[in-house]
Amino acid sequence: MNSIYYNGKIYVERDTFVQAMLVSDGIIQKTGTLEEVSRGLCPNCEKEMIDLQGRTVVPGFNDSHLHILGVGQALSSVILNGSTSMADILQKGRDFLASHSLAEGDVLVGRGWNQDYFTDEVRMPTRHDLDTVSTEVPIIYTRACGHICAANSKALELAGITRDTQPVAGGEIYRDENGEPNGLFSENAQAQIQKIIPEETPEKIAQELTVAMEYAASCGVTSLQTCDIRRDAWRTVNEGYKLLYKTNPNAVRTYHQSSFNEPVSYQEFLSMGCVTGAGDDMFKYGPLKMFVDGSLGARTAYMRAPYADDPSTRGVPTMTPRQFDEMVKIADDHNCQVAVHCIGDAAIEMVLNAYDKVIDGKNNKNRHAIIHCQITDKELVERFADHDVLAQVQPIFIHYDMNVVADRVGEELASTSYAFGDMYRMGLHTSFGTDSPVEDLNPFENLYCAVTRKRLDGRRTYRPDQAVDIFDAIDQYTIGSAYCSFDEDKKGRIKPGYFADFAVLDRDIFTIPSDEIKDVKAVRTVLAGRTIFERN
Repeated sequence: MNSIYYNGKIYVERDTFVQAMLVSDGIIQKTGTLEEVSRGLCPNCEKEMIDLQGRTVVPGFNDSHLHILGVGQALSSVILNGSTSMADILQKGRDFLASHSLAEGDVLVGRGWNQDYFTDEVRMPTRHDLDTVSTEVPIIYTRACGHICAANSKALELAGITRDTQPVAGGEIYRDENGEPNGLFSENAQAQIQKIIPEETPEKIAQELTVAMEYAASCGVTSLQTCDIRRDAWRTVNEGYKLLYKTNPNAVRTYHQSSFNEPVSYQEFLSMGCVTGAGDDMFKYGPLKMFVDGSLGARTAYMRAPYADDPSTRGVPTMTPRQFDEMVKIADDHNCQVAVHCIGDAAIEMVLNAYDKVIDGKNNKNRHAIIHCQITDKELVERFADHDVLAQVQPIFIHYDMNVVADRVGEELASTSYAFGDMYRMGLHTSFGTDSPVEDLNPFENLYCAVTRKRLDGRRTYRPDQAVDIFDAIDQYTIGSAYCSFDEDKKGRIKPGYFADFAVLDRDIFTIPSDEIKDVKAVRTVLAGRTIFERN
């Protein structure tokens, strides 16, 4: 059936809008005036007329890096985001236990705490804090960044963690003044405590994905570049996604950033046909995703110089250069994309050094990328341009990071970091994501930070010279993200031949004051020509 959307302000490209579009078979067929898109249609053919009531329409948002399964898990566990005190995160755990029945063997999990927001005790929670929630139920609380977690004594007992337990390479088990584990684990060592969490079934994964994707659709997001497939349980996650798409017609599109950090399991993954581009327009395999460092807030981002506020550490590199180079070569030899979590300048430098060995000049044919790209100087940014390395950035991060970046890395390096505007204006292929559940996957808060470079409360600005206007911001969130997944010829624009994936907004995002961008909402989300969300 033909669908005609009319009486709208439909964004085509900078300063270019149309009033109407014709959609059929999930594809945009025509754009223009109502008369133009209706011309030539059979008078008696069945068609649907949708009055946009003057609303603004943009391409469906495409989050270029997040963990959508983690979003679903977070929405199904103790939600710690927004907590303003140690007492708050502990009480939320008690409240959850009081209102939920955990089965034998279950672990109470929560995610989203950030000690820098605490007003009572500005420190990370330890086993002793979580013991006040329960000494009988194992508890694991993960920081908002996902790079450090806290566990109670019961969890340590079940995991067999003692004072003699050594961390795995690329991780740290934190200890008190007596040498006993204090319940904190960072980076790779998190697996040593998280192993007690029961493995999920495909059915549960599909359920969690359904919850998360319903939320994504409510935000106008139609495509996700998501890191859910990991070495330890990738087959189970695969089965969960197959079940999702079999049972849920409103699931959004996914491009998978599959995480492996050693060659044996990755080559097995490749041997199963899981190479970049394999799949279909709803579920497609993308890059090899690796982590080479942690987060700035947890001081595990890998730096070239010691932290300004803790000279005892330069962060936690999670792979050696030799290990990393080997993995990049395997992927590139199979014509697979690589996308790497890098926050610290030493981590970015290590990845660029590896890319130097596989990219011929500016011919980055496999579209190797760096995710986050936070702590940089001018030379590092120029090295991105040398090989056309993709920058998959999260403007929403400046909401929190502007409060700590100068303390962590010093004023000089802080003055050259989060250079997202320079990256875009230099011609880099940049794209926007949220790293959700690290941050909310709501695209409008992300756009607000990109355009204003302000905290969400508007009280502080960081490097306003790195702001972009709303046109460039929308483009980086749509056509820019589509480039990351080799989809720029069919996704990210409202033009004939492109997927009919778009969001109808409650106000004109192109003309409202920039401080209002964060408050915009999607009132209708359309995927392949079907409405998958409509706000009452």
